Amino acid sequence: MSDFLFLSSFEVVTVKRKNYLAFALALILALGLVGCGLGGGDEDDLPEVEEVLADPEYPVSAGGATIYFRPARVISLAPSLTEKIYDLGHHTRLVGISDHQGSFPPSIAHIPSFGIATMPDIDGILAVNPHLVFSVSELPADAMSALAARDIPLVILPSYAHSLAELEAIYLDISTILDGRTTGQIRGDRFVESFRERLDALTAQTIGQHRMTAVYLRTLDFTMATGDTLEGELLERLGFENIAADQTGWVFDPEHAAGESRERFSGLEVIFLDENYISTQALSQSDFWQGLGAVTNGQTVNIDSQIFERQSLRIFDQLEIMAGVLQGVIPEADDNNDEE
Repeated sequence: MSDFLFLSSFEVVTVKRKNYLAFALALILALGLVGCGLGGGDEDDLPEVEEVLADPEYPVSAGGATIYFRPARVISLAPSLTEKIYDLGHHTRLVGISDHQGSFPPSIAHIPSFGIATMPDIDGILAVNPHLVFSVSELPADAMSALAARDIPLVILPSYAHSLAELEAIYLDISTILDGRTTGQIRGDRFVESFRERLDALTAQTIGQHRMTAVYLRTLDFTMATGDTLEGELLERLGFENIAADQTGWVFDPEHAAGESRERFSGLEVIFLDENYISTQALSQSDFWQGLGAVTNGQTVNIDSQIFERQSLRIFDQLEIMAGVLQGVIPEADDNNDEE
């Protein structure tokens, strides 16, 4: 049983709409009070609709929308947001997901999919009567109009967090939207605290280890986690020296990088990559990469780039692999085949 009380019987009734159900409820309660001699016979003492139905947790404004009641039926058109909803324990509220969700989390495999943000199945969405829709971008104009006509809020949250602080903010927004400005904030803060503690425990394992030079190479030749990315920040937090830390925008330019960076590249000790996109053979045939120590010494480590892009709790599975490298554990090529 939750420690917090919600007017769950009236979740679909909002102060904004003041529909007939709200009016009838207020009227019945008011007449009941009068009939019991509690109304004092003065109509000024009758409760207002707002007083009967108001939930102190709402309204909440976030993601470009205002939510007037605790949403029990939610659609997420972004896999990254769906996983965060799951992390926060609210997956039972999902009544629709994106076509691109994949097989994780398995507990929502039965939930229908309604396209993607750029091509949503708006008829299907409306048919399941959602209380709100999560997305990482606006929908096509006709879909936006259809949602507005039904007073269904479209909550737009970032598709990518560039830092741990931004990632925490997304989780807090989702928690507040789904549980209200007080309860949601409390529960979101607890989640963030747990996230930080888990990361601190992981980084504590690498204290005192040799600080290896490393890169997370996303695609050839020079798309990699720079200093302004979450992945770059995590590399440093784990105890690696991210050679691309002084670069920005996922692009390392070896011709314009600081001379010290070029020197560090020649002694690169480990390359993290996703073998679904970059094979070790491709590295060994690259004019730039083939002569680097990490390639010639076999210090390339396979990680799941999709998990990093989803930016959910599953990221810790990958961070544990990376932290193990600092402790001398280089996984076999097939050790990190996570299910999507």
